Amino acid sequence: MARLFAMRGVDVTIITTSHNSLIFQKSIDLDSTRGRSIRTHVVKFPAEKVGLPVGVESFNVDTSRESQSKIYMGLFILQNEIEQLFDVLKADFIVNDIFYPWFVDVVAKLGIPRLMFHGASSLSRSAAHSVELYSPHLKVESETEKFVLPELPNALEMTHL
Repeated sequence: MARLFAMRGVDVTIITTSHNSLIFQKSIDLDSTRGRSIRTHVVKFPAEKVGLPVGVESFNVDTSRESQSKIYMGLFILQNEIEQLFDVLKADFIVNDIFYPWFVDVVAKLGIPRLMFHGASSLSRSAAHSVELYSPHLKVESETEKFVLPELPNALEMTHL
């Protein structure tokens, strides 16, 4: 998404943590050498403060529930530092991902428009929404019994496992 903005002449700064920057920094550097106004600003994730090993800064399929809560705590600790960056960067608008819910308050305080990015597919988000609204998983008697997710265009069966 940042690349698409930069290709259209928008000055882009990606604020990320050091471990996460390793995933895409080479691509950003390549864009920059092509004359696109795109860069990263790396902030240190407070792993030690929240009881995580260095390098654990994001969610993946193997992230335990305990680690998830610690990652969320770390993201909330970063709020003040990132908010201060916006004064320095003079942001015109912000695109944040779903894991930074406090951006709502930050942009309201700063008067900056915001887009929220949710990287999950439409199907996974629709399935999660169906589960949140209708709780079909609570109507089965075992972890292996199938249940249908209501209100989707096609029947989607799932189990607890």
